[in-house]
Amino acid sequence: MKIIVSGRGYPEKRNIIVNEQYTYLDFRYKNIWLYINKIRQKLARANKVFIFWPFRFLMPADTQVIHLFNEVAQTRQRWIATFETELPRVLPVPGVPKLANPALKKALRLVAAPQCVAIVAMSEAARQIQLKLLEAFPDEASAIIPKMHKLHPPQPVLYDGPRDTPDKKLIFTFVGNEFYRKGGAEVVLAFSELAEEGVINADTVEVNITGDLNNRYNIAHGKYQDEAAFYSKIEQSLTRYNIFTHATSRPNSELIALFKRAHVGLLPSWQDTYGFSVLEMQACGCPVITSNVRALPEINPDAAGWTLACPLNAMFELTVASVEDKIALRRLMVAQLKAQVLAILADRASVLSRSQNALRRIETHHNPARFKESLDAIYALAR
Repeated sequence: MKIIVSGRGYPEKRNIIVNEQYTYLDFRYKNIWLYINKIRQKLARANKVFIFWPFRFLMPADTQVIHLFNEVAQTRQRWIATFETELPRVLPVPGVPKLANPALKKALRLVAAPQCVAIVAMSEAARQIQLKLLEAFPDEASAIIPKMHKLHPPQPVLYDGPRDTPDKKLIFTFVGNEFYRKGGAEVVLAFSELAEEGVINADTVEVNITGDLNNRYNIAHGKYQDEAAFYSKIEQSLTRYNIFTHATSRPNSELIALFKRAHVGLLPSWQDTYGFSVLEMQACGCPVITSNVRALPEINPDAAGWTLACPLNAMFELTVASVEDKIALRRLMVAQLKAQVLAILADRASVLSRSQNALRRIETHHNPARFKESLDAIYALAR
């Protein structure tokens, strides 16, 4: 099968480019909108438009389907799109309500058109967000809803053999290049407070942290970003308490080895659309403590991990409308994280049971072979 894609980035590799028997043609630089966007952004500072419009004369005649990620297509060729939030993806225009944006209506017609044979939500959260969007566009909804599917990304199991119940030092692991968005500061605060209270020390707990401390911007905080003094406090805590080991980045092979060695993973994220690192940790038999934004509760149910319960908005996200909101949410996350760590220390057998359940859910819900079969069934709709 010959499939056109609009890039070979991480999302495409995790959701689309998954079958070694297929030929994937990268048309990123054969997309007319790539060049229109550059001109519009340079001359008019216009928002980027997430539309794939291929040069028709460059398309092989034997192409079976176009498969996009977070884009819609402007073409006579049959196409499919996988999305992580909603489709179409349209950036906000200052002073224009989202549903009144003419670019949204225009792009939504492309999704409703017969050339679009399927749209694939990566999670139930994404499916629900899409359905909510379509409530405002009943004409388009009648054409789009019947061709909407849900398909979680594939993930092979990476750990063989049973885990041992940790009887001495517990090893926790956090990974997040966008350190502050992924909840790295809350991890440091929670474990620092526990160390300060004398509850844990370097003989009982090890916390491995991988993340770029210079990645300070947190999209979830909007205009209420943290101040320099806060960042300084986090950095000082990492060096002050000998329970922490920090690296700005690690090769993927080293991360996988770290996940296999760790007892508990950490991702108390402020903002996430999915959480691929959670799948990788679970696939290594490492259960995870996560926040409850977006897809995280779906891929990290109670039997396989632990979840921090935070108030969410209609987009399954945290709302930070003031400095006070941010502080209150941070204290809630830190308090719950501390409580979860203490509960794990008191009941180490819970790590073993969740480790086994995490491995089982990866095999059941993210099996690569079954993912290929499900995707092939969707591709069959384009024939």
